[in-house]
Amino acid sequence: MRIHIALLALVAAGSISQMQAGTTSGKAPVEAVAPKQDSVFDKIWGLATLYKNDSNPIIEELDFTGRVQLDYFNVDSDKGKNEFFELRRFRLGLDSWFAERHFELKATVDTTLRSYHKDSIFYNRMTDLFANIHINDAVNIRVGKFEPHFGYDREFSDNQQKFFERSFYDDNVFNNTGNDYLSGISVLGKVGNWGYQVAAFSLQVDKEFGKFNGGEAYLAEISYDFKKSLSADKALWALDYLHTDLNSHSNVFNTMKNAAATYFDYQKGRFCFVTQLGYGNGISSKGDIYSLMLMPSYYIIENKLELVTRYQLGLADKSDGITTINRQESTVGKFTGDTMNSGYVGLNYYVYGQKLKFMLGEQYDDLTGGKAKSAGYNGWTTLAGLRIFW
Repeated sequence: MRIHIALLALVAAGSISQMQAGTTSGKAPVEAVAPKQDSVFDKIWGLATLYKNDSNPIIEELDFTGRVQLDYFNVDSDKGKNEFFELRRFRLGLDSWFAERHFELKATVDTTLRSYHKDSIFYNRMTDLFANIHINDAVNIRVGKFEPHFGYDREFSDNQQKFFERSFYDDNVFNNTGNDYLSGISVLGKVGNWGYQVAAFSLQVDKEFGKFNGGEAYLAEISYDFKKSLSADKALWALDYLHTDLNSHSNVFNTMKNAAATYFDYQKGRFCFVTQLGYGNGISSKGDIYSLMLMPSYYIIENKLELVTRYQLGLADKSDGITTINRQESTVGKFTGDTMNSGYVGLNYYVYGQKLKFMLGEQYDDLTGGKAKSAGYNGWTTLAGLRIFW
């Protein structure tokens, strides 16, 4: 496989880092433990905190935020080949907390400083642009433009994902138009081990808030935290449901009438496992799709080097119900079918946790069963990337 040498190099780098860190066989007396010193990374990332004073009853904190993501990919398929190096994402923003952290304002600019943009203008669009009101743990209200939380793929920001690309199921539900930040309102919270969210969004999206003339989407989620009962580091179950009222101006979620996803996210020690079942009630020729995802992962070096694997199965009740709209594969075309088998294996090396990490991966996709001229796809994609956020 093409990434063997790179993977071995990454493992070696992680092993050297681990040896340099050193280990101890016993515990030092409490009085002998030196105060924790900030690392070089702590000091660098700390520069993004422009102001912080929890004693100030008006404004507690102001942070400069951003993310930089660099990718290389090589697609080798029966439909064509392509390779590319790109500045995948470059976003900058501000995040602030007021009134004893009961009120948050956040704004993020998605810039055009990316490889696939030829514009000379810096500004591309607003992604996050919202106000969050924290009443208590049970009630949080968010109003503005933000990313809907639907399914495991959207449980985290892309800053924290273990894989390069979200699942084919997520692509087909969101229709992968790039409009994954929507204007709306949500209410969410946690009561005991139970969590919930209800939200409503406008389905007409542009660079800012949109024109609010493209119909609406309604989202509901219920979750339960099994961490204590399973004696795990994490054990979260969630069930999400999405309903859309579409019209001719809808430009997101515009291939689905209803969608549902349930997932279980588990971690104990170095072992992690995620499983998800998904369903989408497509409109017109889209038909219905069903999906299964299994994603076991393991920290080869604790908190440093992680092996990630993922298998996806997709089934559609119509011959061309599934579309390959994966970012890299789309550079050679978009293809349809009714059965998708996808496998991924990768290594993530966490230099400074999720804030600075290197990623390597190999993905195989096989789409069969379509009848359209664009039917069928079989190919490998090699990926390498750097993720930075602050």
